[in-house]
Amino acid sequence: MRKILRFRYIAPLLIACLWYCAIIIAADEVKDRSVYIISSGDQLLITVVGHEKELTALAVVRPDGMIAYPLVGDVQAAGLTVSQLSRAICEKLSTLGYYRESQVTVQLKEIRQEIVYISGDVNNPGEKRFPKPANIIEVLAAAGWFKETADLANVRILKQQNEVISVDLSIPLEEDFMQNGVVSEELRSEELMLGNGDVIVIPSKVKANRISVIGYVSNPGQYWIKSPINLLEVLILAGGFIDGVADLRHVKIVRADGSIEIADATKAWTESATDPTLLDTVEPGDSVIVPKRGKINILGFVKNQGAFPVDGEISIVEALSLAGIDREANLKKLKIIRSSGERVTVDYSEIWDPQECELEETLSQGDTLIVSKARHIDWGAVSSVVLIVSTIYAMFR
Repeated sequence: MRKILRFRYIAPLLIACLWYCAIIIAADEVKDRSVYIISSGDQLLITVVGHEKELTALAVVRPDGMIAYPLVGDVQAAGLTVSQLSRAICEKLSTLGYYRESQVTVQLKEIRQEIVYISGDVNNPGEKRFPKPANIIEVLAAAGWFKETADLANVRILKQQNEVISVDLSIPLEEDFMQNGVVSEELRSEELMLGNGDVIVIPSKVKANRISVIGYVSNPGQYWIKSPINLLEVLILAGGFIDGVADLRHVKIVRADGSIEIADATKAWTESATDPTLLDTVEPGDSVIVPKRGKINILGFVKNQGAFPVDGEISIVEALSLAGIDREANLKKLKIIRSSGERVTVDYSEIWDPQECELEETLSQGDTLIVSKARHIDWGAVSSVVLIVSTIYAMFR
């Protein structure tokens, strides 16, 4: 009977592995930078040959698909190849009369990837990376498929918005994928697609005296425990978190029954000193996921453009402190593009006077802050114009 069960899983597992290999091959095609399609979140290094000093910029593709580049302003980048974007910038420079017949180079510095976490009764749990949102079968294939003891009827998906979705995989897998390798429309629905930061939990039918720790810790893996321990003890077991990368404010605890809780591990350095019972407790059979810190993008007239890791939300003042304020920055009209695509304009010209400044605005992971250039009046030119007009007026009076 055991041999029959093992044989039953060979065909689906081979199909799943081939499917996953196809994803990896598609991701490897990114190495051919000329055919890669730029998308939101990508980081690009753009320069003009021969004018590297004044026209080299690191641009992050915003949620609206645009980038900001010196002289030409906003340029559509998402949906283009690097060569198409190079030509678009070159044409804009020529139209403006600058650097005619110039050679523009665009390099991919960092490509956005969809990081999905899978926990529970699979052969290779942990962080999985995909070039685009993945369906459940693709994530299972990346995790080496589920174990025989997996409880497929009670699968849980935790979306980035902390929405928990219950999924019964036993029927669609049994009827569609396990028999003929076809992924049903149900499993490919928009609701069940897994994107950046999402978690899929495959619970076990058998209670185990161990916990799984995955994500940004020094030694991810499985650890045997006899009784409940607190979150600080879990981090110590796993060799500690990766400093500067781990998001300790949004640690996910996946319970043995498939329920998911969000815990703040930073309490371990404050509340545990006085009352350790205030820390979240992890029990045998649970899984702990330490995610990666999210980033905000700060672009425009700041001293250091780029993507900055943050925990949760930060204020506009904190964001400007991270990037440094350029002397030509226009703080009166700061533009915020939310990860949802929403646009907000705020006035921080009174930044040194908190009572007058709009301090209630904050930036969250995935948001972009754009600092434009201040327009200064050239009083010398104004005086010259006034003098010329006065002279002409006097001559024809």
